[in-house]
Amino acid sequence: MGREDRKKRAAAAAAEAEEKVNLFRGEKQSAENDQLTEETVPDAVDAASEENSGEAPAEAKTDEPESANASEETEQKSEEAAGETATSGAEGKKKEPKKDKRDEKIAELSDKLLRQQAEFINFRNRTEKEKAQMFEVGAKSAFEKILPVIDNFERGLATLSEEEKAQPFAVGIDKTYKQLMTALNEAGVTPIEAVGQPFDPDLHNAVMHVEDESVGENVVVEEFQKGYKYRDSVLRHSMVKVAN
Repeated sequence: MGREDRKKRAAAAAAEAEEKVNLFRGEKQSAENDQLTEETVPDAVDAASEENSGEAPAEAKTDEPESANASEETEQKSEEAAGETATSGAEGKKKEPKKDKRDEKIAELSDKLLRQQAEFINFRNRTEKEKAQMFEVGAKSAFEKILPVIDNFERGLATLSEEEKAQPFAVGIDKTYKQLMTALNEAGVTPIEAVGQPFDPDLHNAVMHVEDESVGENVVVEEFQKGYKYRDSVLRHSMVKVAN
C-alpha cells in the first residue's frame, strides 16, 4: 500500500473521530456523556496520531533494510570476485603447461645441429687458412731456388759490352731474363728497392758501412745482391752498403 493511501486512511480516521466527538457533545450534556467523550476522543486522537506518525518511520524502517541488504549484497559480490580472482591465480600457477617430450627432443637436436654447423664452419676456415699458409710456404721455397738463376742472368748480362749485347745470342738471353721476371712479378715476387732508400733491417742486410757526407745517415748507397719479396713476406734480404 502506498504512502498516499495511508495518508487518506489517517485523514479519514481523524475525521471520523471528530464526528464522534461532536456527536457525543451534541447529544449528551451530562457528566457521564462528558466523561465518555473525554475517554473516546483521546483514544481516537491517539489512534489517528499513531497512524500519521507511524507511517514515516515505517517507511524509513522499510528503506533501511533495503539499503542494508544492498550493501550486504555488494560486499558479498566483491568478496566473491576477490575469491574468484585468487582462485584463478592459484589455478594458473598450479596449472603450468608441461613441456612435451617431443618439443624437448626437437630443441635438443636443433641445438646440437647449430653447434655442429658452427664447428664445421670453424674447421673449414681453419683448414683454408692452413692450406693458404702451406701454399705460401711451398711457393716461397720454389721461388727461393729460382733466385740464384736470376742472379746468374743478371751477372752474365752485366759483363757484356755494347757490341756483344747487340748479338742475337745476347738478345735472346735478355729476352728470356725479362720473360722470367715478368712471370715472377705476376706470381707475386717483386724486387726490394735498396739504393737511395733508408736502411730497414726488415728488408736490408748491411754488410758494409762507409762515411759519405754527400748522403744522409743510414742510407743505402750500394747493392751487392738484390733482395726479393713474395707478397708481404721477404724471400731474401738485400745485401747492401750503408753510409754513415
